[in-house]
Amino acid sequence: MSHFNKMKINKSYRMKSKIFIISTLIVLSTLLPGCDFLDIVPDNTVQVGSLFENREKALGALSTCYRYMPNYEKLHQSMTLAGDEWVGRLDADHGENRGLLRGMQLMRGWNNSNDPILNFWSGGGGATSLYQGIRVCNIFFENIEGVPDITPAEKADWIAQVKILKAYYHFYLIRLYGPIVIADKNLEPFSPVEEVRQERQTVDSCFNYVLNSIDEVLFDANGSPRTELSVERESAFLGQVDQINARAIKAQVLITRASPLFNGNTEYFSNFRNKAGDTYFPMTYDPEKWKEALDGIKDAIDYAEARGKKLYTFIGQPKFWDVENFEESEIIQYAYNKRFSIVQGWNDELLWGYSGLDYEGQGGFAHATNMRSVADPTQAGYAWQWLGADYRMDELFYSKNGVPIEDDKTYDYSNRLQITEIPDDNYHKGYMQVGEKTIRLHLNREPRFYAWMVVDRSVWRTHDLANDVKMRYNEFPGGRGAQHTTDFYWTGIGVKKLVHPESGTGHWARVVKFPYPILRLSDLYLMYAEAYNEYNGPGQPAYDYLNKVRAVGGLQPIETVWSDASIVKTPGKHATKEGLRDIIHRERMIELSFEGHRYFDILRWKEADRYFLSPVKGFNTTGVDPEQFYVLMTLQPRRWQTPRDYLMPLPLWDINRNPNLVQNPGW
Repeated sequence: MSHFNKMKINKSYRMKSKIFIISTLIVLSTLLPGCDFLDIVPDNTVQVGSLFENREKALGALSTCYRYMPNYEKLHQSMTLAGDEWVGRLDADHGENRGLLRGMQLMRGWNNSNDPILNFWSGGGGATSLYQGIRVCNIFFENIEGVPDITPAEKADWIAQVKILKAYYHFYLIRLYGPIVIADKNLEPFSPVEEVRQERQTVDSCFNYVLNSIDEVLFDANGSPRTELSVERESAFLGQVDQINARAIKAQVLITRASPLFNGNTEYFSNFRNKAGDTYFPMTYDPEKWKEALDGIKDAIDYAEARGKKLYTFIGQPKFWDVENFEESEIIQYAYNKRFSIVQGWNDELLWGYSGLDYEGQGGFAHATNMRSVADPTQAGYAWQWLGADYRMDELFYSKNGVPIEDDKTYDYSNRLQITEIPDDNYHKGYMQVGEKTIRLHLNREPRFYAWMVVDRSVWRTHDLANDVKMRYNEFPGGRGAQHTTDFYWTGIGVKKLVHPESGTGHWARVVKFPYPILRLSDLYLMYAEAYNEYNGPGQPAYDYLNKVRAVGGLQPIETVWSDASIVKTPGKHATKEGLRDIIHRERMIELSFEGHRYFDILRWKEADRYFLSPVKGFNTTGVDPEQFYVLMTLQPRRWQTPRDYLMPLPLWDINRNPNLVQNPGW
């Protein structure tokens, strides 16, 4: 069986009223890898009360609440592959492969209401029901007070954690479905039909419920900070909710609510109404939502920074094969800042990480994106090298001047696909193979490009060797060939952002896992810049937070480079609201690339038609020389229908069972 078909799809739990029906003995929690914090539940049918008999069992119940976190790291079970960044195996629509890479299936136009893909509403299509998770949270609230051997402080902390989780699950549903059913409490068994058949609430009501739930944990009735929720977690419990990431979650909710998709969207949803004829989406744009977002984001930033959170910089002693280049190179330091900001577990920049990782299975990004070692290119090991990037990501990153390549006067954009020789200079040293042939597009790019992207004739840096990337036909590692008809980068463009440099070193099967970044401090900084510009227009506070992110990547300040007429084609672009908006959006798409943000950002900005209608493009992977390989090709069509695809379909069986549910437009 191929690596592609070895993925294990976790089976979801079924739960009725106050009885758990458990189908497995031990379920991995979403907490710290390697700790003993497991969800241990007896098999067969178990009365819920028995799961709260003592502290140890209640701890397992707390873990079960975390178990419903969206599985960010699993290729086939999360939304991370949705959008236009990633390109996996393009034969994933055939036979037994059809149920895989579901996020990419969404972009093919394959979703439907009969059997929805990634059905987070009621479960199925590779996803677990978030409402099921919400019900588990409610059961936790109903029973935690009776646990005899738990301290009041610990109990209050656990309750606060579950309140935030419950709010987050509601928020995740809002992003996917728009108006949702608010499940504040579980229904009693044999509840009247009119209570069971609940209605979807307006978008504003849903957002308010989430925000009020978070504020209930963070602040008392007078607005003073509450202290029940721990400020930070000890090492054994990293990944759990705390005061820092709860504020970051609130910031994400606020900026989503203020964005065009949810704020006065008359263009798409003026006819989307409930049974009473009321619109689900607010029809009037409210600029004050941006002000609330600005304030909430600033609170999250200030709180995190006051407790030691900061952007990551690589300060360790270099331990790699070309240590002498570290001082000479113009970009290695900056590239390592960015590379390790993702893969260095629980570093100071990470605000919330998903650690529900499968440490023995092979269903994650680290396996699918990793390239085989030059030491033994025929040994697949845990490096599959079939998940890479669309060509648009190759062009997305800035030039070395810190501006889009199409806006840089000094960058030969019109000849970007022209073949040239890689120079022997201090800018490309350690990241490109000197003297080899490449295209101009892959030279003189910003450090993040070299830190995260994998292109033909680049160098995949590990700690103990230089893995020379070779993508052309019958070249290894990385290339397509007669013996490798599926395990190759299908666009000729790879991604190493989610692969630790130590993976594959020392032993071919070594994969270094790290918490998947859900929220980083750089994300908050970019949120602040966006909210500031939308509410106030351009200003130094927005520039300052953009520049913080850019500085650790070796880029000039926004106001400096965009005022330089010798570099940019549109000097002063940053000084207009529309221009700065475009700059901020581009910065987010680069900095947070391949982390699962782009899809949701593009939706909330209402820019899907600009990005999601374009087909998949890449290089000719059957090319044997530079002239043949560097031919840009259309590889696969994509389908997107506006406004239908902005919201996921409710399952038809739920609509049929509950006549009070209104289906999303177009489904």
